Amino acid sequence: MKLRIQPRVLTGFVIMIFLILVLCVFAVLYTNRLQENSARILDENVYSLKAAEELEIALLDMKGLTAYFILDGEQKWLDLFNEKKRSFRTWLAEARGKAHTSAEETLLDSIEVQFQQYLENHTQVVQYYHHKNFNAAHILLIGKMRDTFNQIYEKCEEILTINEKLMIESGNIMASENRVVNIIMYGIGIAGIILGISLGIILARSITHPIYNLVLKVKSATGSDLIEKVDISPETELEHLDKYVRDLIEKIQLANRDLEHSQSMLLRSEKLAALGKVASGLAHEIRNPLTAIKMLIYSLKKEVKLNSDTEKDFEIIFNEIDRMENFLQNFLDFARPRNPNYDQINIADTLQQTILLLTPQIRAANIRLSDDIRSDGIKIFADREQLRQVFINIILNAVQAMANGGLFEISTRLLYDLAGSPTDIQIVFNDTGSGIPPDIIGSIFDPFITGRKDGTGLGLSIVHRIISNHGGWIDAVNNPEKGACFTIKLPVSKG
Repeated sequence: MKLRIQPRVLTGFVIMIFLILVLCVFAVLYTNRLQENSARILDENVYSLKAAEELEIALLDMKGLTAYFILDGEQKWLDLFNEKKRSFRTWLAEARGKAHTSAEETLLDSIEVQFQQYLENHTQVVQYYHHKNFNAAHILLIGKMRDTFNQIYEKCEEILTINEKLMIESGNIMASENRVVNIIMYGIGIAGIILGISLGIILARSITHPIYNLVLKVKSATGSDLIEKVDISPETELEHLDKYVRDLIEKIQLANRDLEHSQSMLLRSEKLAALGKVASGLAHEIRNPLTAIKMLIYSLKKEVKLNSDTEKDFEIIFNEIDRMENFLQNFLDFARPRNPNYDQINIADTLQQTILLLTPQIRAANIRLSDDIRSDGIKIFADREQLRQVFINIILNAVQAMANGGLFEISTRLLYDLAGSPTDIQIVFNDTGSGIPPDIIGSIFDPFITGRKDGTGLGLSIVHRIISNHGGWIDAVNNPEKGACFTIKLPVSKG
């Protein structure tokens, strides 16, 4: 038997489709607005905050270099000072470009004037040193030059405070907008429930009852109590509606997943920005006493008559101080990564080259490698070396997690929009190792979080930052049976 939808039922479905379309369009528009607000916060506040932090770090990098020159007279300290001076001016220009308030511009003007005074004091100290006027050089160094440095540093802190307040205000505005949207969504939901009940009554009267009567007629005609099948006409309006609703639901779910990942990356970006501030503060607090210690030890070494054992002790002290300074520099380098060098690359080629590089280590660990890497010639706009760093980090983590061997699977696939155009490339790394400890799986990409005793906790945080800078996202989960799975999604190049 073949059934067709009656006009009044078709009208009801048209109304339902319209309501669903309104709900979907509203959800998509709201998602786009939320993403635009997030991008605006990044552009106006987070990037401005980062520029101010880099300006502060560049200033801290210059601290102590003039004192080092006075202590040993080596030209390398002046060369390093000039290099850091250029870095400071670069970030000062960057901070001006990101400033969005008159208060920031006023502070930056003051910083520029005081920095010029700081450079003039530095030049005067060097001249005193060349004229053997060490006492005057020392007085100027620990007097005006230090005071000017502290004033510049305080103004950098004020700029950071301004941007932090702006971020809080923006967050409050977004929360208020979310409440309004929730009310609207609830209203649409209630309307949908009412419409659904109405359509249910219509369906019960227009479809269910006729089908039931049809079944009874078939049963009566055949004289049998068993009805095997009631055939509804193929390619009816119901099937078209079903397909259309499924496409809309899939699109909403995809938009919600992307929004969740965007919010997660925004939160981690804020954490990294906070880490940059901690790094600059840590360097400021440690380098002050470290510089004083180094100056005192240099003076003590010149005044004390040294034997061979004492000379070795001093050498150990100097080496340890240098090691502390190197640690501080590495910490600052993490908080201040280099900018990506974007280019059109084939992700499959980059991935294959990385696997070839690490094949000896994979074989040595008795690991079976299974790969299904395809890109169909699709290219992405990315930094080849940074992505290579991402792949190396994830693969080596998997190798270390499979100490007794196992299976390591790498696969790629293209993701398409409803029009059939490729939008993203997905890369999946699946291992049969020990998996991610449950207590850190939610924060595995945060700085200094690690599941290994000898780990630093920076590897996956750097991986997350690189993927985020490329406009993609990365996720990590434990497999139901054994091991972990890392999934990366990167946008393909347009045009």
